[in-house]
Amino acid sequence: MKTIDGVETVFILGGASPKGDLELRRATVTLNLYKLDHSLVKKLVNDVAGRIPLIGQYIPKVESHGRERPQWDIESEVFAKLQDIPDVHILKLNDRGERDLTFNFLAKNEKDLEKAVAILEAKLRQLPELRNVSAEGSLPRPELQIRPRKEEAARLGITPAQISETVRVATIGDVDAALPKIALDGRLIPIRAQASLDIRKDLAAIRALKIQTASGATVPLASVADIDYSEGVSSIKRNNRNRVVSIGADLPKGVALNTATDAFKNGVATAGIPKDVKLAESGDAKIQAEMVQSFGNAMLLGLLLVLMVLILLFKDVIQPFTILFSLPLAIGGVAAGLIITNNALSMPVLIGILMLMGIVTKNAILLVDFAIEMIHRGMDHRQAMIEAGRKRARPIIMTSIAMSAGMLPSALGVGEGGSFRAPMAIAVIGGIIVSTVLSLVVVPSFFLIMDDLSRLLARIFSRFVGEKEEEAPVLSDEELSRIASENQERIETLETRIKEIEQTGRSSKNNVVRLPPLAAE
Repeated sequence: MKTIDGVETVFILGGASPKGDLELRRATVTLNLYKLDHSLVKKLVNDVAGRIPLIGQYIPKVESHGRERPQWDIESEVFAKLQDIPDVHILKLNDRGERDLTFNFLAKNEKDLEKAVAILEAKLRQLPELRNVSAEGSLPRPELQIRPRKEEAARLGITPAQISETVRVATIGDVDAALPKIALDGRLIPIRAQASLDIRKDLAAIRALKIQTASGATVPLASVADIDYSEGVSSIKRNNRNRVVSIGADLPKGVALNTATDAFKNGVATAGIPKDVKLAESGDAKIQAEMVQSFGNAMLLGLLLVLMVLILLFKDVIQPFTILFSLPLAIGGVAAGLIITNNALSMPVLIGILMLMGIVTKNAILLVDFAIEMIHRGMDHRQAMIEAGRKRARPIIMTSIAMSAGMLPSALGVGEGGSFRAPMAIAVIGGIIVSTVLSLVVVPSFFLIMDDLSRLLARIFSRFVGEKEEEAPVLSDEELSRIASENQERIETLETRIKEIEQTGRSSKNNVVRLPPLAAE
C-alpha cells in the first residue's frame, strides 16, 4: 500500500484491533495520506472560476501543492489490492474504530441469533446503499473440543483439572509461573516445552496423549474424554443480558448515513428473522439519532426563550408570533443550498440552522419593532408596515451581505477541516439569502394578519376580562414642541411675578415702625 499514489506513511499494529482488543488474528493498518491543498486562491481560480461555462476552461489554473486524489479513490485501490489475498477479512473503520454503519442484534436464544445473522448477511449484501456487509460478535468458529467422560475419569481417579493440564502443556506449554528459566547475559529466559506443530495438528496424536491415573499407571487421553472438531464461540459478548452480534457496513460514495440507515432497517424488516431477535442501533447511527433528538430539544428551548423575550419587549402576546413565523423561511434556503451543492444533512448543517434562528429573527424584529413604533405615533397599520419595510430594508440587506461574505471562505472549504465546515456555511448562506428576500414580503403580510387577529381576539374576550384602560395618546413632534413652548412661556411669566412679589415685600419691610419692647412687670 505504500506505493499507492497519495499514501504518505503506513503504520501496522499487529495482534490488536483499533479498540484495543488483543487477538493474534487481528491487525490494524493505518494509512496517513498527503494533505490536500486548501488555499483560497486555488479554490477561487480552479474550483469556482474554472467551472464557469464557456470561459472557465480558458482561465489559467493555479498549481496545486498537495494531494489531488480524493480519499474515495485511494480506498478503492487499497481494497482492490487486498481482495485477492485468501482468508483475509478487511474492514474500513473510522477514527473511533467503528464501521460507517453498525447495528446490534440481541437475543437470548443463541440458535435464533445465528439464524438471523445468516439471513441478514445474505439479504443486506444485495442492497445498493450498503457495501462490504459483515457480521462480528459471538459467531461459531471451528475449534477442538475435549469433553471429559465423568464416569470413566472417576473410576480411574482422573480429575478434569488433570485433563486440562495435560492438554495445555502438550499444546501451548505450561503457565509462565511454572516454567523453568535459564540465566543468559544477566537475564532469566523462560523455557517453554510443547509438542511440535505436526503433533498439535494431528487429532490421533492428541487422543494418544498419556495421562496418569490414581494408581500411577498411564492411559491414553481418548479413554477418559471425547475429542473431536466442532464449532464454538471464541468470546461471548452480551448487551443487557442478551447475546449480541453486530452487523456493520461501509457507505458507498455519495450515500448519506440517514439513507443507508433507512435501507438497513427496511432490509431487516423484510428479511423474516426470528421474532425474539431485537434490533438496537449502535455506532454512528445511534449518535445521529441522539444528535437529532438533542437538536430538536435545543430548537424548542430556543424558540420558547425567543418568544418570552419578544413578549416582554413588545408587551404583546400575538405579534411575537409574527417573528417566529419567519423562521421557516430559512429552511427553504438551507434545503436549496444543500441540494445545489450536493451535500447531505449532517451535524454541521444542524448547527447552521441554530445560527439562523438568531439571524432570521433579527430581520423580522427590525421590521415589526419599527412598525409598532409608528403605530404608537398615530400612523395607520398598513402605512406603518410599508414605512418599516422602506426604512429597514437597507440595514437588513447590509447585515445579510456581511454575514454571507463572512461565511464564503468556509463554504469554499478553505483550510484544514474545510470539508467539515463547508456544509454549515452553505446552509447558513442559503438560509440568509432566501430569508432576507422573503422576510420583506412575508413578514409584513403576517404582521397585518396577526394585527387583525389581535383586534378580533380583543373584541371577543373584552366582555370577559373588561375593557382595556385608555392610554394617553401619543403626541407628535410638532405637538410636543408647541406644548414645550407654552410651558416655557408660563414659566417665564411665573418667574417675573415672583420677582415682583419679592421686591414689594422688601419695600414693605423697610417701612415697618419698630416699637420698643414692653417693660417687665
